[in-house]
Amino acid sequence: MERFLCLDIGDKRIGVAVSDPFGTYALPVKTVVRKNLSADISEIERLVKEKYATAIVCGLPLNFDGSESIQTEKARFFIEKLKSKTGLPVFSVDERCTTVEAEEKLINNGVKREERKNCVDALAAAEILNGYLNDMNSKKTALKENDMSEEKKHLHDETCDCGCEHDHEEHCDCGCDDDIVVLTTDDGKKLKFYFVGTIEYKGKNYSAFEPAEKIDGIEEDDLIIFELSGDDEETADLLPIEDEKLLDEVFEEFCKALDEEDYEEDEK
Repeated sequence: MERFLCLDIGDKRIGVAVSDPFGTYALPVKTVVRKNLSADISEIERLVKEKYATAIVCGLPLNFDGSESIQTEKARFFIEKLKSKTGLPVFSVDERCTTVEAEEKLINNGVKREERKNCVDALAAAEILNGYLNDMNSKKTALKENDMSEEKKHLHDETCDCGCEHDHEEHCDCGCDDDIVVLTTDDGKKLKFYFVGTIEYKGKNYSAFEPAEKIDGIEEDDLIIFELSGDDEETADLLPIEDEKLLDEVFEEFCKALDEEDYEEDEK
């Protein structure tokens, strides 16, 4: 599971944002007041560890015509030092107009000048990261559609939940099966689930699923949670959580993450 820390690098301040557990939207974190290169890098390292970031996205200041400036060179210098110190992959993206957009949002929301100064950089970092996440997720969706497995193509019965009619050996193009996965039980039975998402909790990754068909002993809206045996969602094994207390804690974390996601969708 990837989690991105994003920086809006300025001469006096660095805005910081982080992606949500599902990598779908950005959240402003804080504004770092710059002291010196060593102290600034150390603070970013601390935030990387605190937020469990696996990669860093940095806004690259360019002129309006796309050409580079002195600020671009300064940002590149900081980015190279950051790469060397953290050892994490660092991605540079065009940040033109993000600070202006962030400032306009704050003004429209009635935030006073002094208060805007304290949060505009973090909000600008969130704008940068949202653009990066949207682009990344669009590419992932396109890739997933191109590389769709034969198992998923044969997933539907003769009539699926959306009501479309098609042969059971043909893939339905209506898009109704995009989030469905097939899990195999110990006795070899194949069951259909909707993939909800993956979160990190106390250093381990957990994935959640909801039934996509009627399954004995499982309610329609039950959340089924497994621990991932590795960091790669595509290859990791799903392990049952035997500790009831831990299961309750992970369930609560999923509920919080889903509530945040619903809130963001409502705001849009």
